[in-house]
Amino acid sequence: MTTNWGLVCNPGVKRTVSLAKDVAEFLQQHGTVLVEKSIASEIQQTAASFKEINKSADIVVTIGGDGTILMAMSEIDKPIFAINSGGIGFLSEVESKYAFEGLKQIIAGKYNVEERAKLKIMLDGKRLPDATNEVTIQTARIAKILYLKIFVDEELIESMGADGVIIATPTGSTSYSLSVGGPIMDPTVDAMIIAPLAAFKLSARPWIVPLDCNVSVHLLPKCKETNLVIDGRFQTPVTQENSISITGSEKKARFIRFGESFYQMVRLKLMR
Repeated sequence: MTTNWGLVCNPGVKRTVSLAKDVAEFLQQHGTVLVEKSIASEIQQTAASFKEINKSADIVVTIGGDGTILMAMSEIDKPIFAINSGGIGFLSEVESKYAFEGLKQIIAGKYNVEERAKLKIMLDGKRLPDATNEVTIQTARIAKILYLKIFVDEELIESMGADGVIIATPTGSTSYSLSVGGPIMDPTVDAMIIAPLAAFKLSARPWIVPLDCNVSVHLLPKCKETNLVIDGRFQTPVTQENSISITGSEKKARFIRFGESFYQMVRLKLMR
């Protein structure tokens, strides 16, 4: 059976683009390749949009760091094979030197697909992009505090002044949420983390709540210049007039894995 491949890459890094060219040429021997338009011309390939890749690809290969993966995940539902050519690359499956070894394993069918939770974010009844890692409501001005109330299924759990709040998936538990004292969560747990961001209150601590709960954040009138940020990419201003609602999404983040466990990844990449 012919495989349709998608290819997404960080276009700003020379070695990443060079590897993408080699990967595209290799994959063309094993099916058709849809190359995301930001790098297509650089590697002399026909350009495809994220929408076209999501519609037609069976497997999507990303080359870059975690930011590249999150960019792809925001628009793609297909299984992603992530090759790290960035920093820590916590979400990646292989380092760039093992890229072709990994691709050969996929072609041989020696892999599994791991599904992880995403968050569905509604702003005034309008759906925003889903979050793979986290949604953050934060002050847009450094050293300016904002005031907010957090509700879970309409029950108040916290009222505080802070730099903001992070609502993270289990995948995001090893990202921004971790840096503010949030727990590391096994990705198979159906829950989300509510982590205060520099709260001006000793009792404000992270919460873990079921994924099917509805978390709503109400900004108080004295808040100035506040942003809602999804996975560090999508950003929109919000005020006390806005209704912000977060719950588990029906869509999933899908990663191609070869068997290394989540706990091994934590030991190798976060404790070194």
